[in-house]
Amino acid sequence: MVCVNHLLILAAVFSASAHAQNASKDCKYVPTDQEWPSSSEWDNLNQTISGQLIAVQPVAISCYPGPLFNNDTCTEVNSKWTKCAWQADQPAGFCMDTGTLTCPPIVPPALTGQNCTLGNNPKYVVNATSPAHVAAGIKFAQKNNIRLVVKTTGHDFLHRSEGFGSLEIWMRYHRTGIDFQKTFQSTSGCQKSNWTGSALKVGGGYQWSDVYAVAKANNIIVVGGGAVSIGAIGGWMQGGGYGPAAHEYGAGADQVLEAQVALADGTIITANACQNTDIYTGIRGGGPSTYGVVLSATYKTYPMVSTVTQSLFIPFTPATRSTYLDTLAVLYSSFPDLSDAGYAIFGFWGQSNASLNGASPPGYFHTAVLFNTTVAEAQVAFDPVAKRVAAVGLNFTQTWTTYPDYWSLFSVMSATADDPGFPLGVEYSRFFDKKALQGNATSLRDMLEVVAGAPEDGAIQSNACMAGGKVYKNFNDPYSGANPGWHLANCLQITQRVWPNDASAALIASIKNDVTNVKGEAMMAFSPGTGTYMNEAGREDPHWKENFYGINYDRFLKIKKNRDPKSVFYCPTCVGSDEWAEDTTGRLCRV
Repeated sequence: MVCVNHLLILAAVFSASAHAQNASKDCKYVPTDQEWPSSSEWDNLNQTISGQLIAVQPVAISCYPGPLFNNDTCTEVNSKWTKCAWQADQPAGFCMDTGTLTCPPIVPPALTGQNCTLGNNPKYVVNATSPAHVAAGIKFAQKNNIRLVVKTTGHDFLHRSEGFGSLEIWMRYHRTGIDFQKTFQSTSGCQKSNWTGSALKVGGGYQWSDVYAVAKANNIIVVGGGAVSIGAIGGWMQGGGYGPAAHEYGAGADQVLEAQVALADGTIITANACQNTDIYTGIRGGGPSTYGVVLSATYKTYPMVSTVTQSLFIPFTPATRSTYLDTLAVLYSSFPDLSDAGYAIFGFWGQSNASLNGASPPGYFHTAVLFNTTVAEAQVAFDPVAKRVAAVGLNFTQTWTTYPDYWSLFSVMSATADDPGFPLGVEYSRFFDKKALQGNATSLRDMLEVVAGAPEDGAIQSNACMAGGKVYKNFNDPYSGANPGWHLANCLQITQRVWPNDASAALIASIKNDVTNVKGEAMMAFSPGTGTYMNEAGREDPHWKENFYGINYDRFLKIKKNRDPKSVFYCPTCVGSDEWAEDTTGRLCRV
């Protein structure tokens, strides 16, 4: 990690000052504004944070002509570009292509039209390695009216970690330890959680791979993300959080016992069921980068259990398309019953390729996970479903595997989970509840017809039936900020389409319209009132307030305005974000 060079700061700020122009007081300042901080102000910030200020460069700049060109570095960039863990180590790295990349990796020499610019990346980064660094960065952004973004690993599809002309609080190296407590001990002595079990305190920007290693060493289970490169206390948790263990123990946000949070004025608080309960609720599912920066979070943990998995495959051919969708309709209608029997299901299906990472044969695939059961017991629960599926007429295959403990299972499930989740494209997601899945067989079949689309469209579907179970039971938690849809639905359905790098504007617009306004609207009409999981949602969703937050939105907005009246924190589709908009230059302004 290379920290900012003072001369680089001077040069950058001098260049900005040379092209300065007046900015409206209703907009965040950008480098071309004369109100942009002077070189001495940036230098003072750098000294305040012990030299941890970074002047941002695009991740792939070494591949382009100029003083930073380096063929060896460029080779490394190209070889590691698709690795989330590697991207997380870059100040401007993002795990997912959000469609705003202005410096893609290339094989030198650059051809005509191949350019590298900073784009929506922040101008500077506070490489925060202590709470004081976080507080200093927040105060600097507030004082100087600069757009502030917060990033840990960049594992985000909604542009929430990006911002033109911004200052980034980078939490990747804020690490104060992962501490196992055999019995949870609140730092403030709070007893209202009524949790008498064990816990893990995650101090800073650790990825789930780091946390899982500690959990495994202590023979316990913690609810975390399916991809090990996801940040453990960032947007995943604050957006709700789901993974293979959620059905058994509850959504990620509902695991949080207390947290340390840096607020918009730079003060650092403890939030739990006894104090700062508004912030405690907000960060437990009310969205990231909205109420403060989470510095640490303490999670519930659980005793180790054995597991069983079922792998199911239903083949697809164009000639059997109608029967294939009939079969899926029968399977989908069975998901609530399987959930009640302890099944947590994660599946993909497509008519040309069933995977966005690499290639899989066309068809339907799922892995079901069951805790503390036997293969025989799991089969008994699935047998009625198997008979109904078989009666439709398509052959299918299933295999069963037992694992002595949860981490043996997880090591297999996560073996290929470190690649970016999605290439360039668009998605839409929706919670499906029991009423929708079992209420009307015709409407279910009609919805699947729409979301499947034509085989040549290449649409990929995924169904994550990880709710139900303990997710339902946590509905009565008065401090849960998770979308109420979590506590009503059985499955999260995601539909996705991609386009090639050379796609025309017309093609991109057509695909976005199909996914959001055709497939998405069909899903919304099929399962009204449920919403979605914001971390896996479509950034094009025009109904994001209703779908991401449900009836909680107004409550969150009051918390936001009370705790952050100057809107120091902002991210697209986050609470209060509709009061701001980017102009044609990318500057953030009030509307």
